[in-house]
Amino acid sequence: MCWYPLGHGDKSLLEEKIITELANKYNKSNAQIILKWHIQMGFIVIPGSKNVDHIRDNFDLFDFELNIEDLNRITSLNKNVRYYNRTKEDLKRYVIWQPDYEKNVTF
Repeated sequence: MCWYPLGHGDKSLLEEKIITELANKYNKSNAQIILKWHIQMGFIVIPGSKNVDHIRDNFDLFDFELNIEDLNRITSLNKNVRYYNRTKEDLKRYVIWQPDYEKNVTF
């Protein structure tokens, strides 16, 4: 599962030269290239956005495939950055969290 698949908005990732080259090659956005790489690698990707255009773009990933050479080029990128770090407190919150619609339901 990908937490922050777009690097939590990290411009250095979103504007990475290889990603930009592939975006031009496939006529897609840089974010779409990154999301497609995650999907083709077999990761579950759930990007979040409040921007309708970004949400639409995040779904527009299934009309192209990155070839193996391009997948490998992206895989070779390593910025040694972890974008999601779960703490024990986070884990406790996840365990007891309920969506608003479930708060008044008894099981």
